[in-house]
Amino acid sequence: MQDGYDQTLSGLLRKRAELAGEVQGARDRWEALSVSLATIDSAIRVFNPNIADEMLPAAKPAPPFTGGTTQLQRFLLDHLRTSGAPIRTLDAATLVMHDRQIDPRDRVASNLIKKRVGDAFSRMRAAGHVTGAKYGSGSELEWRLAAQI
Repeated sequence: MQDGYDQTLSGLLRKRAELAGEVQGARDRWEALSVSLATIDSAIRVFNPNIADEMLPAAKPAPPFTGGTTQLQRFLLDHLRTSGAPIRTLDAATLVMHDRQIDPRDRVASNLIKKRVGDAFSRMRAAGHVTGAKYGSGSELEWRLAAQI
């Protein structure tokens, strides 16, 4: 094909190969998770052979974190402005989880939100929007607005 579309075709073929690889990876992960789930179900039935399928717990997936760093920073700054009081990192993470309807008992999501909140505060401190000081004897920080923004 020498009519000027060689680069376009090459790019489309490359993108298709990339997506096909992602699909295969997702299939492999799905199969591994399905095997793990079946194994756990079998173990549950060892201890309770009469359990019905609808009695097996099924957690709803955590809602995706659709907001970027800027949205998280905006949320935290708005809270600091409206409350007028300082906030600790873990309390801010709890507020974010509540706002995004994320179950705080979900350790993976909880740890991810805690890290993102800490990172957002660090970025805002670097920009001069907030100040952080140690709270209590632990390593947790308490954050305040640096100046009127």
